[in-house]
Amino acid sequence: MKKLFVTSFLFLNLIASTFSQSNSNLKPFTLKGKIIGENSGSIVLQYYAEKFKRIWDTVSIKDGEFVFKGNITHPISARIGGSDDLNTALIYLEAGDMTITLTKDKFTELKMTGSKTEQEANDLDRLKEPINKRNNLLYAQSISIRDSIEKTKNKAILDKLNKKYDEIDQLRIQLRKARYVIDINFVISHPKSFVTPSVLLEIEKNEFIVLDSLKSVYNKLDITIQNSIYGQEIKKDITKKSNSIAGVNAPDFKAIDILTNQTVTYSQFKGKNVVLIDFWASWCGPCREKFPHLKSLYQKYHSKGFEIIAVSVDWTKKAWISAIKQDSLEMWHHVWLAERYTDGPAYFTKDDICENYFVQPIPVQILIDKDGKIVERWDVNNIENGKELDEKLAKLFKEN
Repeated sequence: MKKLFVTSFLFLNLIASTFSQSNSNLKPFTLKGKIIGENSGSIVLQYYAEKFKRIWDTVSIKDGEFVFKGNITHPISARIGGSDDLNTALIYLEAGDMTITLTKDKFTELKMTGSKTEQEANDLDRLKEPINKRNNLLYAQSISIRDSIEKTKNKAILDKLNKKYDEIDQLRIQLRKARYVIDINFVISHPKSFVTPSVLLEIEKNEFIVLDSLKSVYNKLDITIQNSIYGQEIKKDITKKSNSIAGVNAPDFKAIDILTNQTVTYSQFKGKNVVLIDFWASWCGPCREKFPHLKSLYQKYHSKGFEIIAVSVDWTKKAWISAIKQDSLEMWHHVWLAERYTDGPAYFTKDDICENYFVQPIPVQILIDKDGKIVERWDVNNIENGKELDEKLAKLFKEN
């Protein structure tokens, strides 16, 4: 059973830092479980109880059984297991008594009682099951084709394989959109479900819903859902997205240019420079494909007041620095979000880039004029923006 949660459980680091909750809101839960095919050892349950309190609870397995006890503020997603993909599953915890039955190497086929939210998530999964099965088949085909591409040297055959690979990729994109339509319908029809905010969070993180629609859907959610951990994160994203749309004043920020070890703020450029903020990562192919064009624009307009601030979301400094050197990008400013966060970009302050700008998913580019107005924002859904960027810069620098 595969549920739709935030893209990565690690992203809960970010979510957990968004707001505080009183200990008086904590309610106890008990999760009794058994594992078919595993009589001993230990098992881990990961979840958030309240602000900055990430729980990693490990208990012993005795004769195939285990018991978790804890306290949560409201129904919340959790990860159980964790040793590998086969022995890991995502579930919903609720206050009260719950039971779960797992099978070794088949954790996603779990059976759970005592959690209404878990049942709602299962109902949503069943609606998407035909789409998921089709997607899995296409994914297997794409892997097979990719292996053939790596082994093929014949150009004619290679062209056919690449064409087929692209066709499958487009089909998978359409399936993803179909899944999101089901998700949005669920969100609209379940304004009081604690599945709803986690589903809506994934939709808006992946830029599938436009800002005005997101605001409308969010405002119709029950107040308890708006105040949930995921609900508060959606609210923050609405603010950050509103901060970075065309026509608004670009928020200021303070960061460190790692290559020069100098402080970089947006305010130091306001009134003097046209600025492009480019969010990228070393592993992001579409991000790096843009660099030759960006370098040509930088060479053309830098003397006239054009600056680029490249903001990396890489988790490892080595890969990030290596990519900068490989692509010869040392000429402009470079900020690494993870530099200040030992556990990723979680504990930020009000002057940080990730507090004031929506940066997921990448690539994202934000063009700001000399007066501090955002001219345009290009995200993952309109990454082929080279021509538009050319036109915007030519206009800003008054070229014919």
